[in-house]
Amino acid sequence: MVNRKDSGRRLVKTVAAVATLALGLTVAVTPASALTDMSLDRSVTSPSPSSYADQGFSKAMAQGVVAGRSGQPDVKTIGDQPSSPSASDAMPENPSQKLPDKVSAAIPDDATLVSPDLAATKDGQVRNIKTGKPVTDPKVVGRNSKPADPLAKTDGQRFIPVEAKEVKRAVAANGGDANTSGLGATAGAHVTGSTMKESASKNKRGQARPFSVRSAVADTDGDVRNTALQNNEYGAYWGTYNGSQAFFERGGNLFAQQAKGVVDVSQWQGTINWEAAKASGVEGAIIRLSFGWGNGYDSQAVRNIKECRRLGIPFGVYMYSYAYDNNTAAAEGDDVVGLLRAVGVNPKDLSYPVFYDLEAYSPWSGHCHPENPWVYDGMVNTWFSRLQSAGYNNLSVYSYTSYLYNQLNTDNIHGKTRWVASYGARTGFGYSANDRGWQYADNGRINGINGNVDINAFGNYSYVSSAPNIGAYQAAALPDGTYFISSLLRDSAGFDIPGGSTDAGARAQLYDANQSAAQQYRLVRHNEDGTYEIRNVNSDKVLDVPGGNAYAGVPIQQWDSNGSNAQRWYLRNAGQGGMYIQSKLGNLVLDLPGGSTKNGTKLQLWDPNLTRAQQYIFSTVSSVSGGTKRIRSIAGNVVFDVPGASSYDGARLQVYDWNGTDAQKYNFNQVGNGIYEIQNVNSGKVVDLAGASTANGGKIDQYGTNGTCAQHWALRELSSGQYAFYSSCAADKAIDIPGGKAAKNQSLQLYDGNGTYAQRWAIETIKTRRQIIDELAAAHRSDLADGVYVIAAKCNNTMVLDVAGAARWDGARVQLYSNNGSGAQRWKVSHDGNGYVTISNIGSGKVLDINGAQDRAGVRMQQYSLNGTYAQKWIAVRDGNAFKLVSALDSGLVLDISGAGMFNGNTVQTYSDNSTVAQRWVALRQ
Repeated sequence: MVNRKDSGRRLVKTVAAVATLALGLTVAVTPASALTDMSLDRSVTSPSPSSYADQGFSKAMAQGVVAGRSGQPDVKTIGDQPSSPSASDAMPENPSQKLPDKVSAAIPDDATLVSPDLAATKDGQVRNIKTGKPVTDPKVVGRNSKPADPLAKTDGQRFIPVEAKEVKRAVAANGGDANTSGLGATAGAHVTGSTMKESASKNKRGQARPFSVRSAVADTDGDVRNTALQNNEYGAYWGTYNGSQAFFERGGNLFAQQAKGVVDVSQWQGTINWEAAKASGVEGAIIRLSFGWGNGYDSQAVRNIKECRRLGIPFGVYMYSYAYDNNTAAAEGDDVVGLLRAVGVNPKDLSYPVFYDLEAYSPWSGHCHPENPWVYDGMVNTWFSRLQSAGYNNLSVYSYTSYLYNQLNTDNIHGKTRWVASYGARTGFGYSANDRGWQYADNGRINGINGNVDINAFGNYSYVSSAPNIGAYQAAALPDGTYFISSLLRDSAGFDIPGGSTDAGARAQLYDANQSAAQQYRLVRHNEDGTYEIRNVNSDKVLDVPGGNAYAGVPIQQWDSNGSNAQRWYLRNAGQGGMYIQSKLGNLVLDLPGGSTKNGTKLQLWDPNLTRAQQYIFSTVSSVSGGTKRIRSIAGNVVFDVPGASSYDGARLQVYDWNGTDAQKYNFNQVGNGIYEIQNVNSGKVVDLAGASTANGGKIDQYGTNGTCAQHWALRELSSGQYAFYSSCAADKAIDIPGGKAAKNQSLQLYDGNGTYAQRWAIETIKTRRQIIDELAAAHRSDLADGVYVIAAKCNNTMVLDVAGAARWDGARVQLYSNNGSGAQRWKVSHDGNGYVTISNIGSGKVLDINGAQDRAGVRMQQYSLNGTYAQKWIAVRDGNAFKLVSALDSGLVLDISGAGMFNGNTVQTYSDNSTVAQRWVALRQ
C-alpha cells in the first residue's frame, strides 16, 4: 500500500546495522529472531544433504536457488518477472520506478519525493521535481476539508517516499542533472537506488547480482507448483520450510513459514476478477477500506469484501491515515468501526488484521504529518483503543522500514507492527510478533487484476498449529428429524448423492438444490456422546469416512450403517456463521476443497480452518406450500408487520395485532433447500438482516431483494407446526422477539437460536385483499344481468345516476339528478371473466370511475375513458329487491349518495359500507 509513500529513508544513525542491507554485501542484517543466514553467493556450493534439514528447507529449493544463479537450474521456473527499470535507473527505495533524469535546483535537499515527479517541502508545498513549480491540483494536495486520495498522485502506482538528496545523488551518479548541494554522488549505505547501482556495477565486473527463482515453489519432494505471487527481483523467494510453504530473504534467511501469498488492493486495481485471481494462486487479500476520516469507502472496498467473502478468500483491511494528533486518530478509529459495521464485517470475519497505515503523507491544505515519534505513539494507542472498544482486537500498524526507524521509532509502535513494506532483498525490520507480513514487491502481475499490484508474504516465523481445536466450539443440538444441509458459501446448493445412487461407496458432493430425497438427510442423535448419524433418505445409507482412516483430504462416502466412529459426527456452532460438522475420529471437519461451490464438488475431511467452506446450514424438510402467509408468534396473537404499511427500504419489522392488511402478509420464495426469501405483499420488499450484521440484537428490516445471505432464511421446524427462521449469514441465530414480549409494536431482532417461544412462529395461509375481493366478485357475478339500465336511488327511484350536463369528456362529474330519460342517465352493465361489473354511460361512452383511483371514503364519482383499472370495476351485490355497488379497489367501500340528500346535483361518492338506503340502488332495465 505504500504510496508508496514515505518521507524518505532517513534512517537514524543508531540503526547503523541497516547499512548492511545493500545487495552484494556479505553480512546480512536480519531480525533478532531470524535464522542464521545461509549464504547462497556464487562462491558457495550446494549444501550437503544433512545441511538441508539443518537449514529447514528442501534440497530441491536449495539446489534451485543455487543453480538459478549458476546457470544449472534444477527447479523449473515458470513465467516472467514483471519488468522494471534496470538497477542503475531505478528510483531509490522504489525498484519498479524509473529514476528521473533531472531534479530542479528549486527542490531543497530536505524535501521528500512523494511520487516519481512530485516533492513535498518542509514548508508544506508540493512541487514538480523537474520544474520546481508548486502544484495546487486538489487531486494531489486535497482541500482544507478533505485530503486527496493518497494514490492519486501516482495514478495508483505504489511509491515509497524518499529524501530529495538521495534522489539527487542517484541522478548525478547516473549522469543526470541534479544540484546535490555538495553532498557528492556517493550513495548512503542503505537499500536505495544507489545501492542498486552498486550492485549493477558489480554485475559488470562479474560479481554477485540480484536473482529470482520466479514463479515456482518447490516442496520437500522436489515437486514444483505455480504460485500467482512472484519472487522479487532482489533475491527474496518462495520455498518450503518444515513441510509448509515459506518465504525467504535473499541468502536463505527464513522470513515466514506457513506462508500465504497475499495481494493488497484498492480502487486503483479497478474491478477485480477475484475468481481468476484465486484460481491463479492468490491466497489472501488486504483491502483498502478508506483514507482519513469522513471520506467514505474506497470505491471498490465493499465489492472486494463481498467477493472475498463469497469465494472464501481470507482478507483483512487497511485505512490510510491522515491524522496528526490524538483527536484525529480517534476520528479515524471511529470512522473505521462505522465503515466495517455498515458493510457487515465483524471481528471474526477478518483473517488478517485491520491495519493502521502510517506514512509520510504529502501536505494537504494546511496539514502535515507528525515528525515526533511520541506524537505517533499516542495516535497509535488512541486508534487501537477505538477499534478494541468496538470488539476489533486483531490490529496492526503498517508502514515501511525507514519510517519505522525514524518517525515511528518507538518500542510500542514497533511491537504493534506486523506488516512492513520493503522492496529489496530483506525487510530490514526486527519484527517482535511471530505472525508477520512483508510487502516485498509493488509490481506483481496477477490473473484477474489489471496492471501492477502489491504482493506480500504473510506467515509465522515459528511454527503455529494452523488447525484450531474444533472441539472447543459449542456443540449444537438439533432435534432428530429430516434436514437439508446447504453450504454457507452458496446456500442454493446442498449435500447430494450423485444421481441419487444407492450404492455403498458413492461419494457425497455439493449440488444445486432440488429438494429431492437424494439431498435429504435424517439426523439421529446419540445421547451418550452427543454425536449424530447422518442418513441419506433416498439410499438409507449414512455419511462415512472410508475405512475409518481419518486424514486431511480423505473423501466422504455413503455406506451401510455400522455404528462405528467413522459414521458419527458432532455439530458445532461457528458463533457467527454456519455449523461445523466434525468427525468423531478426530480434529477434522467436512470441507469443500479449495472453497469450491461448483456442482459436483466432492466433500472431504480437512483440518479446521474456520472458513465458510467448512460451515453449513441445516433446514427442515417441510416446504411452505403455495399461497400468501401470515407469520404468527406462538408467544402471543401478534404477527410480522411492517409499521405504517411502509414501502421504504430499511423499515424495521415489528410484531402487531392481526389486522388483515397486506402489510402483514408474505409470500415465501424458495432460493435453496428449505431456504427462503420472505416477501411482503404490500411493499414487495423482503425480510432482511440490516447490514448483514450477525451480532445479537441485529435489526430485522425490509429491503429490496439483492440475493445476499442477509435476505435468506433457513426454515427449521422445532415442533409440529412451529418454525424458527435462521439466517443464512449466521446459521445458529434466529429471528427473535426481544425478551419474548409478544406485544404490539415490539421490534424484531436476530439472536442466538434457543428454541424459546420468542423464536417460534406459525406460518398460516391467508388470503390477500385482492383474493378476497376477487372471490366476492365471482360469488356475485349473477346478481345483476348484463344490459342497459337507469340506476336509481332505492329510497326515491325518480332520482338517478347522471353525467352532469350530458358531458362527453374525461373527468366529467357523475351526480344524482331527476330522471329525464336522456342518454346521460342510461348505463350499460357488463361483466368481465372474474365477475366484475363495468358501468358505461350510453351518452358519452365513458365509464363510471373513482377519481384518482383513491381507495378511501368521500371520493367523488366521475366518468372516464375505459382503462381496465380497478377504479372502474364494481361488484353488484343483491340486497333484496335492490343492490349495492362495491368498489373493486376495496370491498369496504360502496357507491353512496352524500348525506342521503335527494336533490338535483347532489354528490355521488364512495363511502364505507353502512347498510343505509343511501347506499342501495335499483336497476331499471331499458
